[in-house]
Amino acid sequence: MRCGREVLKRVLAVAALLVAVGTATQAPAGTVQRSVTNRNVSIETIVQFGNDVQPVTIEENSRINIARVIQIGGTGTVDATIIQNGTRNYANVIQVGGTTNAAIGQSGLSNTADITQIGNSTNALLLQIGDMNSGAVRQFGRFNWLAIFQFGR
Repeated sequence: MRCGREVLKRVLAVAALLVAVGTATQAPAGTVQRSVTNRNVSIETIVQFGNDVQPVTIEENSRINIARVIQIGGTGTVDATIIQNGTRNYANVIQVGGTTNAAIGQSGLSNTADITQIGNSTNALLLQIGDMNSGAVRQFGRFNWLAIFQFGR
């Protein structure tokens, strides 16, 4: 029963993270953002560094979607959410901080996701819906949590 409670706590924490990430609007001074988007290709790269790293949300709906988030924070929390709907989706998240949280959702024929997290507490959620799903997660921390869901069409 204790294990079930721990899983429920973590799922609720990830849900709270997604709500918090959805409300973030302001970017700190240590942010570099580049993006190119049209109906065929969407490419977005966000690099953040410093003690006041803000939550990042990327949503892409082109045929080919490429997203990369690099967050180098202090001892605080770093959060990243990537949502991709297209034929081919590629997502990459690299995070360093006291607590690292990453959530990636992909829907398409070919989905690839790569998450690297370094921190005291690392949390990752990966959801892929498509025929060719590939995911890799590396977590370096004292408290690591990971959930991967991969479904074929």
